[in-house]
Parts: sequence; C-alpha cells; structure tokens
Amino acid sequence: AVVSTQSTGNQQQTDKAAATTAVTDSGFTYTHAGNTLRISLTTLPSNTTETIDHEKHIKLEHLKNSLAAIRHARWFEENAFQSSIRVMVRILKDFKRRIPFFKNANPWTIDLLAHHSASVTGSQLTIPLVFRRCLQLLAAGILLPGSASISDPCEPGFVKAHSFMSYEHQDELSCGAQTLLRALAHGGFREILGMNGARRVTFDTPIMFDGVIVTPSKLAYEKPTETEKMDTNAGS
Repeated sequence: AVVSTQSTGNQQQTDKAAATTAVTDSGFTYTHAGNTLRISLTTLPSNTTETIDHEKHIKLEHLKNSLAAIRHARWFEENAFQSSIRVMVRILKDFKRRIPFFKNANPWTIDLLAHHSASVTGSQLTIPLVFRRCLQLLAAGILLPGSASISDPCEPGFVKAHSFMSYEHQDELSCGAQTLLRALAHGGFREILGMNGARRVTFDTPIMFDGVIVTPSKLAYEKPTETEKMDTNAGS
C-alpha cells in the first residue's frame, strides 16, 4: 500500500487513512483520500488464447484493451505536443464530467478529436479556434455513421475512432455539440465552460444569450422496438 507523508512543522505525520482496493475485469483499483488509481494489466502481444488460461488469467479481450491503451498513450505523447491539444483534452474531459451528452465519450476518442481539431496544415490554431473547430466538427457529424470520421492511428487499416460507440452515443455527442455551438455563437462561452457565477447551459429547455433564444437540438436516433428487431432478424 502507498503511505503518504505530510510535514507539519518539524514533525512528519504519516497519513494512514483507510485505503481500499477492488478487483476489476482488467486489473484492480486503489482508492485513497478520495482519489482512485486504476491499474490495468496486460501481456506480450505474442500471447494468444492458447497460452492464456481463462481460469487463472485475465481474459484476453481485456489484456488486448490494456495493450492498446499503452499504444494510445505513446502515440499521444509523441504527437500531442501542442499546448492547445492538451488544453482541449482537459475541456472535453470536463464536458464528460458535467454534460450528460458527453458522458459516454471514450478517453481515446477525446484524444483523437482534440488532436484532429488542432491539426491544420500550415498554421497553428489558438485555443479558442481549436475549441470552436472541435464543436463544429462534432456538430457537423464527424462521429456519426457514414461520416469520414477520424482514423485510429494505432490500428492497421482504416478503423474509425467511433466504431466502438453505439448509434445512441454518437447521436448524443453530435446533438450536444450543436447546442453548445449555438450558445458559443451568442457569447455563451462562460456558461459552456462552467465558470463560477455563470448559468448552466440547458439541453432540454431554451436559454437566452444576449437577447437571443437558443433552442437545444433534439436527439435524432430512436432505438428500434422489439418488434422491429424481430422483423429485421427475420428478414436477414
């Protein structure tokens, strides 16, 4: 266990607050003082289902996901050297925490979206321009079915960055971004960023910015009913 040391005057006090661990599908978590550290385990790429014992080891699927996370971290460290990219990642992760439509955004998709938003040939965009471009890309449907999307640089071939997302979650990202972009166009950046004293942007009722009423976008995707699913399966 990790023991943190706090200095008080000339005396050091050891913080022995209760720490907890919990086993997960891919490893374990360590929680202490309100902070949670997630540890994921992996193996060599050469290991296959023939060398993995399902009764003793973590499932190969989770091992591969953890291995992919290492590739993602290395790629981001090598390519996201612009400060605007890292700031955009922080903003999107804050959206993921505060805004319901962004809660299902994957961290890797966030990294790729921030990098793509700041990548313009021949020029380096400022943070405000990267922020606006990111919302424009999402609102235009870059992560919707049938779009050109963003290619995953860590996978062979052309694998779309949002290929793992459900239609419902793709629609939520696009819909939320459309509403935020309208608010931004009428000076609602303080509300979007959740600054102290600013109103909260609503996604179910209209909100007024500088005398202009901004109406939230509505979700377009509708889950198929059980009858529709049965008809589809019967047809196939």
